[in-house]
Amino acid sequence: MIAVRVKYFQLSQALAEKEEVYTLGTGSHFSDLQKEINRKHPTLTYIVTLALADGFPISTNAELRDGEEVDYLASPAGG
Repeated sequence: MIAVRVKYFQLSQALAEKEEVYTLGTGSHFSDLQKEINRKHPTLTYIVTLALADGFPISTNAELRDGEEVDYLASPAGG
């Protein structure tokens, strides 16, 4: 099992939580984490989000490490 800390930035209108820890199976990928986040917070499925690990965008097939921190934030609107 691995524990991943997710910090929610700029999502205070959609979520009360500022951060959460998710426990996933060893060998889990970001897509697995994203499914868990969307299951727990269905509102986020309608918000365009960006996820960063170590300050860089994380791909859906990236394998997560125990103790990793993922920053989950609303994508900036352009115009």
